[in-house]
Amino acid sequence: MDNPTSSGRQLATIQPPLLLPYLQSIELWELEEVSHMWKCNWNKFLIRHHPPLQFPFQNLTDISLFSCRKLKYLLSPLMAKYLSNLKSVKIKGCDGMEEVISRRDDEITTSTSASSYQDTAFFPHLDTLRLQDLPCLKSVDDGGMTCGSDKLSSNMIHDEFQSGQVIGACWSLCQYPTKIHIEDCDALSSLVPWYAVRQMKRLQELEIDKCKRMMEVFESESSSNNVDEGGARVVGGPPLKKVTIIGVPRLSNLKKVKIVGCDLLSYIFTFSTLESLKQLKKLKVIGCKAMQVIVKEENGASSKNVVFPRLEILELKDLPKLKGFFLGMNDFRWPSLDHVCINKCPELMMFTSGRSTTPKLKYIETSFGKYSPECDLNFHEAIGQTTFPASSEPTISKGMPFSFNSLIEIKPVWRNVGKTVVPSNALLHLEKLQQITIGGGCDGLEEVFEVGALEGTNKSQTLVQIPNLKQVKLDYVGDLKYLWKSNQWMVLEFPNLTTLSIANCKSLEHVFTCSMVNSLVQLQDLHISDCNNIEVVVKEEEEKCDPKVNEIILPRLKSLKLSELPSFKGFCLGKEAFSLPRLETLRIKECPAITVFTKGYVSTPELKVIDTSFGFCYVNTDINSLLKTKQEEVLLFLSLMIIFEKAHFNYMKR
Repeated sequence: MDNPTSSGRQLATIQPPLLLPYLQSIELWELEEVSHMWKCNWNKFLIRHHPPLQFPFQNLTDISLFSCRKLKYLLSPLMAKYLSNLKSVKIKGCDGMEEVISRRDDEITTSTSASSYQDTAFFPHLDTLRLQDLPCLKSVDDGGMTCGSDKLSSNMIHDEFQSGQVIGACWSLCQYPTKIHIEDCDALSSLVPWYAVRQMKRLQELEIDKCKRMMEVFESESSSNNVDEGGARVVGGPPLKKVTIIGVPRLSNLKKVKIVGCDLLSYIFTFSTLESLKQLKKLKVIGCKAMQVIVKEENGASSKNVVFPRLEILELKDLPKLKGFFLGMNDFRWPSLDHVCINKCPELMMFTSGRSTTPKLKYIETSFGKYSPECDLNFHEAIGQTTFPASSEPTISKGMPFSFNSLIEIKPVWRNVGKTVVPSNALLHLEKLQQITIGGGCDGLEEVFEVGALEGTNKSQTLVQIPNLKQVKLDYVGDLKYLWKSNQWMVLEFPNLTTLSIANCKSLEHVFTCSMVNSLVQLQDLHISDCNNIEVVVKEEEEKCDPKVNEIILPRLKSLKLSELPSFKGFCLGKEAFSLPRLETLRIKECPAITVFTKGYVSTPELKVIDTSFGFCYVNTDINSLLKTKQEEVLLFLSLMIIFEKAHFNYMKR
């Protein structure tokens, strides 16, 4: 029988112990002097064990590094091979980091060592790669991840890559994660190396933020005229001179892309990439100064139609050189697209040269407002129509092809809009306008609609309807003096206006003029608050209203709320009678200057209660009589309070 001690030694030799088998997470903070994550020549270490160690660090799932400023890289390729359960890599604020994976400390000089990479599934469970504030990061991998036999010629590498037969020999950390977030890595000129672009099937979310020197997201080719600058190499062999290797990205699971503040990027995708983007749902490109197109044409590109079957959200903002989404002649179909935002793209003259169909898209959002996609995103068909005034230059300048004819909503998002929102020559082109929302301190804005004599009218009075305008909301527009300035040349009518809300407009003195108020046949809610200078809602004009009109009717007005108006004297100080047959809610609060609701008779058959600063008051007579009574009661109350205070003061002196 064998000696049990001897058998134990043999068993220990046959089954060597695992390295740190229970380690799951590594998190390092502010280790200023640490220069290596693992200081070891893994090539020699693993070869020295017979049989070799099996899967060291097999349970390690998360690596996080923060402000370890002397680290130049995280892993070597040999070490990477054994981290099969790694799920998350997060590196932030490591100023010296030049690569995430580097072979600088691995002695891989033989074909045997090189062949150990083939048929290896690196990082099969990697979910997240997050790299932030790494100013020296030049590449995620060191440009030397193409491992293969030293007997392969340049032409063989080219042929095998084109046929997809060198998958096991070419790999990059970028091809494994489902989520990649790169931020403030200014030395990074490209993200996904050319030899990995065909192996990006796992990627679902890609976000690149403020990488100032990035010129390509997906490297389109490897040309070895600059091999000394990190060109492709065969391990154990010469550089691939005068060879261009092109790989088409396969992004079949990519769902979200967001690119922000990458000033050297001129495009995102090549045309050949589009066929794989079947899952893409969100695409946002913001603040990229050199961006000319989102999709770049290629030589010999096909003429077939392009379909983005699941794209729902497309945002293009602050792209001063953007000329179009794609300038080739291919037709595009966007069956799921329902949100398009285009802001501050002054050079944009077309979306696509070919036809773009968007059956679900209801409007295009810009920094001025929302527009009907009446041309199915074929903007060139709208060129030549009325464009925005100079005050709207941040949105459209240089012939941006949106027109007032297709304007649905006015909602400016910048402060300097000028003195007028809608110029007088655009008033006849607002057939589709439904809503106006202005707020947030539009400095210098004095008038919403510029009302003046139209060309060719010989200065005779013109009646202009804004037929579909339903809602107007004005808030914190401090310099606003008029919604529309009354004059003898033009009268505005709003036959479908239902809601008007005005707040914090300190310079506004009135809302309507007597000549236009009878057009408000659909007005239901009128709310005005915190406007220091407003004196009346309806202002009498120098030229009196039609003398045949004895009564002004607001047939559908249900809610009238007036509050915090220190200069407010009354709803209308003319002698016309008012009829408000459906008025149910009336609030008059903190309006100390009010003397009368109207000077003429006012009819409110449905009104039962008025909400005032004195509390709720039942309406037993007309509003004017009630206000007069309440004022008299208040004066009497104040007089009694003064008498009481004097009596109390005299009593206390005794």
